[in-house]
Amino acid sequence: MDRLAVGGWRLAVLTPLPPARTGVAHYASMLLPALRSAVATVDAFDSLDDSTTRRLDDYDAVIYQLGNNPHHELIYTEAMKRPGIVVLHDLVLHHLIVEMTLARGDADAYVAALEANHGAPGAAWARGRAAGLHSEMGNFLLPASVEVAQRARSVIVHNQYAHDRLRSFGVTTPIHVVPHPYVRETRDFPRVPSDKRVIGFFGFLTSAKRAEVVLEAFRIARTRDPRLELLIVGEPAPNIDASSFASDGVVMTGYVADDDFPRYYAIADRFVNLRYPSAGETSGTLIRALDAGKPVAVSDYAQFAELPDDVVFKVPLGVGEVEKLVEFFTSELPSPAEKQRAWLEENAKLEKTVEGYLRAAFVSARESESGGVASALQMFPELELISVDPLVIKNVGDATIRTRVYGEPEYRLIVKWFVGEAVVHDQWLALPKDLHPGETVEIELQKRDADTLRLYHALQDIPMLEPEPWETARVR
Repeated sequence: MDRLAVGGWRLAVLTPLPPARTGVAHYASMLLPALRSAVATVDAFDSLDDSTTRRLDDYDAVIYQLGNNPHHELIYTEAMKRPGIVVLHDLVLHHLIVEMTLARGDADAYVAALEANHGAPGAAWARGRAAGLHSEMGNFLLPASVEVAQRARSVIVHNQYAHDRLRSFGVTTPIHVVPHPYVRETRDFPRVPSDKRVIGFFGFLTSAKRAEVVLEAFRIARTRDPRLELLIVGEPAPNIDASSFASDGVVMTGYVADDDFPRYYAIADRFVNLRYPSAGETSGTLIRALDAGKPVAVSDYAQFAELPDDVVFKVPLGVGEVEKLVEFFTSELPSPAEKQRAWLEENAKLEKTVEGYLRAAFVSARESESGGVASALQMFPELELISVDPLVIKNVGDATIRTRVYGEPEYRLIVKWFVGEAVVHDQWLALPKDLHPGETVEIELQKRDADTLRLYHALQDIPMLEPEPWETARVR
């Protein structure tokens, strides 16, 4: 990339700014000064009106900082109208779409948004949710960032996992994996000697941060080591019951201003930063924890699995998760500070973030507006019915259908028997093994006195309205 080609540019950045209660605002406070040192003009906008919108025509490129909360509504709306550089801090924007549509009583707009992002499966899901069926997992299976990414001229994400997920949804826009920046924080709050071991649990507290696992592991660990304290820094999401954290050794601060975060990073002896399901984000609180130079526990999953084993302490999902976290809380661990510092310098320097932004801007300048919408998410596998007695099906798609994978809803085959149009029996079946492309599998089936058999797709624990059968066969 010719850095001089963009050095004289004028960039507009639409982003939340401090003191907005979102990590993207802190991110912007680091990024903007560095961008201004590399580009002639960088103007930031945290609100939009008609005059501001008209001014955007005067810039060489517009950068949209998008996260998964209402702070980003106006930014999302403008990004959908005016293609530019979209920065997806969260791959999942589904919660934002819900706030903009369904939460305001506009079910039709919600269905339309999910259909635009994920085709017929998205529309079916949205109609089900509007009718009162809901599973939080659906927000992550259908991230609803596909359309805005496909409309963009280039996309920035902060990890390879997010890049690969977007590609799997059919996004063809240039996608740049750009380091999440860190700025080494000056800590004027030296650790006060204490007989306590303080576990830091930082950031906006959502169900995806595995609070129930953290609390259970902490309860067990504290019976073994009464010195332990759990310091929860941040406010809980509206669907989190804060009273569930009322326990011996647990301290909750509530919301903490960004400038005060370094004080709490200095207090903590180690940190826990679990995730499931993943929204595809690179956690700003995790980057700051690595900067603190202390042990950090992360889920061995999705983008967190990309981190080296000598930089973080990896905790498996599911079987052994609580036990491994208890080990992290109670064991004496070597200092990872040297490895963490080396990793940050190699992978998260602010200068590399700026280079990534300039590269995306350079590509954006040479990409014509795509104008299309990405192909729909293949929510269900492509199967072919080979025989009914015995029941044999074949995977005719391009992807392996996996079974019994923790952290992913398992595929289910629904079989219904009919006499005329009346259902006389139905059965949910799991595949007995992973089914690779081109492979067939025989599934044990109970015989029923019926005229017709119909097969349906489903996902474990994911409610949907009555689906259409993917195959119908005569049985007598």
